[in-house]
Amino acid sequence: MSALIFFAAILAILVFVIRLIIRVIKHRPIASDARILVLILVAYSLLWGTFYFLSSYKAVSPGTDICFDDWCATVTKIERPQLLAADGRAVSPHGQFIILTIRMSNQARGIAQKPSEPRVHIIDNMGNYWSFSEEGQQAFEKQAGKQISIGSKLELHQILETQLVFDIPKDAKNLKALIEEGPFITKLLFPENKQVFILSQP
Repeated sequence: MSALIFFAAILAILVFVIRLIIRVIKHRPIASDARILVLILVAYSLLWGTFYFLSSYKAVSPGTDICFDDWCATVTKIERPQLLAADGRAVSPHGQFIILTIRMSNQARGIAQKPSEPRVHIIDNMGNYWSFSEEGQQAFEKQAGKQISIGSKLELHQILETQLVFDIPKDAKNLKALIEEGPFITKLLFPENKQVFILSQP
């Protein structure tokens, strides 16, 4: 339903933008069409804001698949190493290392799957987001081997695992792992409740 409302709003906006352009070219009044266009934008923004404030996080257990169509992913393991070894030296975190083992699976009936812009973030109770640490990931891969990309193509029924290293401030509280998929435009859909994996308790 959220996607249908979004596409209906986009279609209406395109129609009125085209009407405005035509009216400007023909030197006709544009006030009425401009008003309707503004009303559509304001109404959608208000609805988006309402859904945003009503949305919440739902805690799920490790191993619970979060699916986007037929591509699914989950957190299966959470590790908190004090140090990482790379090139014979110990690499310390700027805050704290958290390593997430991510399992991806293709649950389609007959085709390979490649996710669109998949991403994993760790978030805290203040709404701060952290993506994986490139420095920490490089150090980890020197000791554990190259990890596959979370965006790797999966053949039919294939299951792959990868590990992501995060470097999170020590004072960050109520940490949760969030798996998302889809291009930036999906952020414009009405926000819904999101499933997260709890990494630390209050």
